[in-house]
Amino acid sequence: MGSEWWNRFLASDPALRRLRAATRVTLAVALTLAVAVPLLAWWGQPLPSALIGAVVAINGSLGVNDPDRRGQVITYALLPLPVLAALGLSIATQFSPPLHSAVFLAVIFVAVYVRRFGPRYFPLGMVAFMGYFFAMFLRPPPTQFPALLVAVLLGTLAAAAMRLLVLRDDPEGVLARGRRTLRAQVHGLLQAVRAVADQPDSAARRRTLHNRSARLNETSLLLENTVDRMDALSESGRAVLRQRVLDVELAAENLVTRLLRLVDHPSGGGVVPHAVGALLSVLQSRPHQLREATRRMSEQIEARGSVDLAMAVRRLGTELAELAEATGELGEHEEGPPAPEQEDEETGEEQTGLARPEVRTAIQVTVAAGLAIVLGQLVAPNRWYWAVITAFVVFISTNSRGELLVRAWQRTAGTILGVLAGIVVAAQVSGDLTAELSVIMLCVFLAFYFVGYSYAAMTFFITTLLGALYGMLGTFDVSVLETRLAETAVGALAGVLAAVFVLPTRTREVVRTNTTEFLTALRDFLRSTGTELSEHGTASGLREPTRALDDTLQKVLSSANPLTAYRVGSRRSQVQRMAAQLSGCAYYVRNLSVALGDAAEMVDADTRERLAEQLWALADAADALAGEGQVRIDDALAAAQSSSDELHDLAESLTGGPTSLHRSIRFLDRTTQVLDELARELGKDDHLAGRS
Repeated sequence: MGSEWWNRFLASDPALRRLRAATRVTLAVALTLAVAVPLLAWWGQPLPSALIGAVVAINGSLGVNDPDRRGQVITYALLPLPVLAALGLSIATQFSPPLHSAVFLAVIFVAVYVRRFGPRYFPLGMVAFMGYFFAMFLRPPPTQFPALLVAVLLGTLAAAAMRLLVLRDDPEGVLARGRRTLRAQVHGLLQAVRAVADQPDSAARRRTLHNRSARLNETSLLLENTVDRMDALSESGRAVLRQRVLDVELAAENLVTRLLRLVDHPSGGGVVPHAVGALLSVLQSRPHQLREATRRMSEQIEARGSVDLAMAVRRLGTELAELAEATGELGEHEEGPPAPEQEDEETGEEQTGLARPEVRTAIQVTVAAGLAIVLGQLVAPNRWYWAVITAFVVFISTNSRGELLVRAWQRTAGTILGVLAGIVVAAQVSGDLTAELSVIMLCVFLAFYFVGYSYAAMTFFITTLLGALYGMLGTFDVSVLETRLAETAVGALAGVLAAVFVLPTRTREVVRTNTTEFLTALRDFLRSTGTELSEHGTASGLREPTRALDDTLQKVLSSANPLTAYRVGSRRSQVQRMAAQLSGCAYYVRNLSVALGDAAEMVDADTRERLAEQLWALADAADALAGEGQVRIDDALAAAQSSSDELHDLAESLTGGPTSLHRSIRFLDRTTQVLDELARELGKDDHLAGRS
């Protein structure tokens, strides 16, 4: 039982990223406070000054994400500067409330706008906002600035120590933890396979199966990106590792596909659960005998007169065996000399003005903050800053008004529950310093463990933390948490109003843009693969375009989430169908990229040219769907079907069993079918097809 729960835990947290991030934040905060509080007490400075150090420690632990160690060191060296500048501005202008608020809005605009210059400027902007915000909250006199400076430096050093020394994210460690996660996810997937086989009609069990398959795909993307940063490996070693990860991913996806076809077989009945259970038992106890067990079982089923069902069981057993073999080989890779450094690719033409999302967001956030100041003062003149911080943070990591609406609702819901929990916690631990500190640090850990998983959960634990914190400071009152709830609702409302009425970015527009990007990436993959087949007779350089396709698919699914998870009705089902079609297309292309490499080596030049022609026709179809093509979608699909017919005639002339050519043709046909379905779906939905 213990190992089962451990496997579930590993599977839920790829490479233990959330656990390590939460631990890093908690230790950085604890170290900052452990040094700052005694130091400030000895110095005779107010102890709340240590809070700004804790805030810098949090942002420094989470926000510094430069890809290399040198870049991280530079960012940590820069981190105190915007905080101290914002603190100084806030202290210098606090004599005039109107000026104080106006400068705050300017700081907010700059803090968001600087994100356009790269990932490094995200944490720099965040700490600038937090510096000004906490100076408004604490109202320190100018004489307290040296103490604030020391707290900021301590927070920066604590975050840097945890990130660079204690809990480093070295690629080798991430890969090792990621492998364990992937194996645990395979284990969970096999459990879901058994569950679906036992109850094929259960929608909940099928949903669990698809969710576990999706998480496995996300972990595979993480590991492939990690492999690219392993400078100690040769390029051939990296290629082997990438292939191992891809083998597991494809084997898992193929297993899910085979299972669903098997359980939906009209003559399956009670045979399917028995067959799947027996094969999984063999896999668990005697994996090396799985292929032989599959052969015997399929022969028994065939002897009973169900040839099609026997073939389906044989295919499922084959996919199980391939998944087991791929998982077993996951740790194998080649050592060799380090790969040479590659020069950064030139970026395309940059957007300017309001076309840049950072500029639009900066304006929206500034308007939202201004509105939050006005509305927040109507609720509580001395607590309006809670409304402002809500209006600011709901815009983080949102790309459309739909995503912001979801985030605003989650923050409000988390605050409501957190207020109730904060009242209970404060009543239980008030007066017990050890218990209060323990609850505060536990809430810090849990808040940032869930930060990338559930924004509502993070808000819940932060609000609960405030109850314990106010109790420790001796200022707890139920009305304080009630005011926080009201100000949070006001700030969320301000954010929603700004997102809806100020330079709005509609969710469907974002989905449409990301869908076009996916189709463009698909076109590039198909066209370049066809050209390589035709001109060089190979299909070897497919990993990068395949992963680019996966990346754009994740963007589509993420941006479509507000339309699928929080909406009902026909529009939701249309978006769900489109997302499923794009996911299917990416799945077939991943399999095609593997099969084509072998097919190119086994066939003659004429067959390779036929394959290239179908790839080019499908590229034209994807281009037409993206709205950029010169060929009509119907003509492109007709050309693809014509090439497919010729390839089928060639394949039928081959002797022996199915070959990589047969598999390539099958995946090309599936891609053609998906593009045809997608064309009909986009034609139905004017909002996604680009006609408004």
